[in-house]
Amino acid sequence: MPKPCTQCSAEFAVTDEDRALLDKMTPAFNGKGFPIPDPLLCFDCRLGRRLAFYNCRSLYKRTCDYSHKPIISIYTPDKPFTVYEKNIWYSDSWDPMDYGRDFDFSRPFFEQFRELMETVPQLSRGVVGENENSEYTNDNYKLKNCYLVFDGEQGESCSYGNTFGMVRDCMDFLGLMQCELCYECTACSGSYNLKYSRYCSNCSDSWFLRNCGGCKNCFGCANLRQKQYCIFNEQKTKEEYLEFMKSFDSSKHSVIQAMLKKTENFFLPQPVKYLQGEKNIDCVGDSLLNCKNAYMCFEGTHLQDCRYCTGCLMGGKDNCDVHIWGNNMELCYNCCVVGDQSQNVIAGYYITQGVSNVYYSTFCSRNSSDLFGCIGLRQKHHCIFNKQYTKEEYEELAGRIAAHMIETGEWGQFFPPEISAFAYNETKAQEYFPLSKEEVLKRGWQWSDFEPVVEAEKSIPSSQLPDDSERIPDDVLNWAITCEKTGKLYKLNAKELAFYREHRLPIPRRHPDQRHNDRMALKNPFVVYDRDCLKCNKSVQTTHSPEMDKPVYCEKCYQEDVY
Repeated sequence: MPKPCTQCSAEFAVTDEDRALLDKMTPAFNGKGFPIPDPLLCFDCRLGRRLAFYNCRSLYKRTCDYSHKPIISIYTPDKPFTVYEKNIWYSDSWDPMDYGRDFDFSRPFFEQFRELMETVPQLSRGVVGENENSEYTNDNYKLKNCYLVFDGEQGESCSYGNTFGMVRDCMDFLGLMQCELCYECTACSGSYNLKYSRYCSNCSDSWFLRNCGGCKNCFGCANLRQKQYCIFNEQKTKEEYLEFMKSFDSSKHSVIQAMLKKTENFFLPQPVKYLQGEKNIDCVGDSLLNCKNAYMCFEGTHLQDCRYCTGCLMGGKDNCDVHIWGNNMELCYNCCVVGDQSQNVIAGYYITQGVSNVYYSTFCSRNSSDLFGCIGLRQKHHCIFNKQYTKEEYEELAGRIAAHMIETGEWGQFFPPEISAFAYNETKAQEYFPLSKEEVLKRGWQWSDFEPVVEAEKSIPSSQLPDDSERIPDDVLNWAITCEKTGKLYKLNAKELAFYREHRLPIPRRHPDQRHNDRMALKNPFVVYDRDCLKCNKSVQTTHSPEMDKPVYCEKCYQEDVY
């Protein structure tokens, strides 16, 4: 029976399958189970609530509160938090247990947790391991010479990217795996020297591709496999292709914009598969690979028996309502940024490295277990609000707190936006579910008007940049450029200017954040529609809206058409 979301009033269903998975996750304290209640919010509002805690891309200059040295941080200088630089935060120079406190049963849990957040030092950036010359990044691991890349690992000499693994010399990208020299590409893998393309695998030396695999020296093509020297899906000779590319003046902004419109018009009548991905069994969602029984899951890999999970590229089993990331993650519920052998976690944020039985905690790691309402603990067990207890004391008190949270209506819910360390417009929530300042404040959430100062000799509108990047003077590096859409100022650096010149690409007219938003807009929302395959009329569930009027094929018909 559908019920209304308590936040947006949209009707949504809680299925028997949902309840069975929630029952499987039921924690027990002192021998008594504390079942997870049915969600009060619809899928979108549950995801938005988690994302309102997740600042992935907003970076600021501030001072480390321990060393008093300048650092780059995800916290603005005006935030009411103590912030430590990564190496200090992970060191033995301080002890998060020094901030332990008792739980007050006369007050709500979330209210007290926010007070603990304002006491325990926060990690300046979500960085794991050692990075080299990559200070302006966040949410990453093992980077070298990277700038403004987020949510990824093993990148070298990359700039302006989000969600990646094992990439090199790529710029302006979203969702790349094992790619090199790719520019303005989205959801591509195993590709080399690919430009303005999306949903491609093992392609090289090509431009403006969509849903292609194993293609080389192709331009403006869709749904091709193992092809070479094709232009708009027409086979050409090598000489014809090279002559066409010689005439393509790619360094001109006007030429690229015209070609983007032409290729999008060409793509419109080309068939699309109902679900982006391969090797999936009994799945509903999109952008899935090697998944089984994944329901309403998006952008996931190796997920099994999971529901409502997004961005879990490293896999997991029996998880529900988790945004990022996976890697042997199991029985985790209503979490954000959880993975690396994590098990039995409820409402966790940045919970990693072999933790288990952790509830309503943030930034806990390194084989910790049996934590409730803790921040920043490593290799700790049986702690509540950063205070040590015996196993017996922990079991008794954790059960009482869970019962208290049931009475206050907090049990099973993720941390609310009101207590987030970030303003709504600093987080991924604004990216997925944009709201105006007035709407955010009306809901009692936070908004930030903090704007970093862009230092430059002068500022110019992007419209005044020469059309041809080959005519851009070197001193453009000293200018601030005004984004053509948002009016925000941005600057170029020497490495990216060299990249544009070497690859004969135009100078971008938009702020890096807006370019990221433009790439995000190329992806379908996390919404599923019932449609019929255009060829065989088989019923399918797809993220392609009927209003988009795209030719949607089932798996069988798409394979027959493409191969």
